[in-house]
Amino acid sequence: MKTKTTIYSLFAVLLFITSCSKDDTDIPSHDEIQSRIQELVENEFEKYREKVPDYPGGIALKVISGSESFFVSAGMESPVTDQIHFRAASNTKTFTSAAILLLHQQGKLNINHFITDNIPGTSEPYVPNTPGYAIPYKSSITILDLLRHRAGVFDISNEYIPDTISAQVPYKGLNYIEYADETDASHTFTFDELINVVAETGVFYFAPGTKYHYSNTGYSILGKIIERVSKKSYQNYLMENIITPMGLQNTSMPVLGTDQTIPEPFVPGYVLYGGEEINVTQSNISANVAEGNLITTPEDLANFLRKLLSGQGILGTHIVNSVMMNCLPTSTSSAGGYGCGLQYTNNLGYGHSGAHEGYLSIMAFDPDNDMTFVAFTNVWNLNDEMSSLVIQLTDLLEASCYKTKSLLISSR
Repeated sequence: MKTKTTIYSLFAVLLFITSCSKDDTDIPSHDEIQSRIQELVENEFEKYREKVPDYPGGIALKVISGSESFFVSAGMESPVTDQIHFRAASNTKTFTSAAILLLHQQGKLNINHFITDNIPGTSEPYVPNTPGYAIPYKSSITILDLLRHRAGVFDISNEYIPDTISAQVPYKGLNYIEYADETDASHTFTFDELINVVAETGVFYFAPGTKYHYSNTGYSILGKIIERVSKKSYQNYLMENIITPMGLQNTSMPVLGTDQTIPEPFVPGYVLYGGEEINVTQSNISANVAEGNLITTPEDLANFLRKLLSGQGILGTHIVNSVMMNCLPTSTSSAGGYGCGLQYTNNLGYGHSGAHEGYLSIMAFDPDNDMTFVAFTNVWNLNDEMSSLVIQLTDLLEASCYKTKSLLISSR
């Protein structure tokens, strides 16, 4: 009969054998993994370019896995590094959410308050009590509703104003941003102006808290709240409280209509439509402040997301885990979800995606495997209208991230 000591000894031996089943000599070096990721991304890019042979741009991928970091690219006009600038578009929303949650953490606002409530310690409401802010269901919208895209606020940047509205406005049936842009291509849009369009037209999606609908304009309202609570401009508050403290030296947030360039070094952005290649690198981004005006690099964006969601950034672990990463389903058929400025992509992680003319990107952080991914391409393929962008995101960017993740896990 075996003694307990013998059984424990056998268990210890088995545990040792199991833990050493993969010899250290079998673990690939950093350079070997880098080479494998490079080959993987090149293969994914070539597969995509077989379907779109006139594709004028490329793909770049930044990965942080534990203590190791990797960067690869394919198809770019010239060699690039993880210090290359690009427009990160709606990844901006994670920054705006982080700013709101920082103010909440400091007790300067409460995300469960209605936007008509007074800012703590003041007699001033979160949004002005003026006709320009008299949007539908105003008194029923919470700050948390806006963060989660559940406020029902009409998105004037992505939609046309219905021509069925009773309001007599010159942009009825048009997209307001395009309408204003045609009048003055360097016009500086403001939060007040954008939100006034919603108030003036009376358009909305649904009663707050009842459904999910993505809304850039909802994040414009959050930008206004940041300014009213902090007494600083959105740009200055983000620079002073998020971008600089988190060491993002190559990140900026232009707000003026005349500030249309990207800092050097940058990768140019293109639109591919009807076989025609259009350079759209320069852009008036002022209509997208607080929801899409971010210019950054793969290095900065990956470090921001990893630090923020691992509790090493400006937010405490509790608020990150219990509030920001608390992603609710966006529909009954969705495998993912949306939290506070964060979307959850099944089997990839928490992050966001971004699309601004000429640039399409995705960022994701997997806390269980300590892996961070930032991928972008510098082309909008509109040959098949917006469906082409979906294919770019899934077949090029997401596929590269998923396969790289699988490679890294198997290499451990």
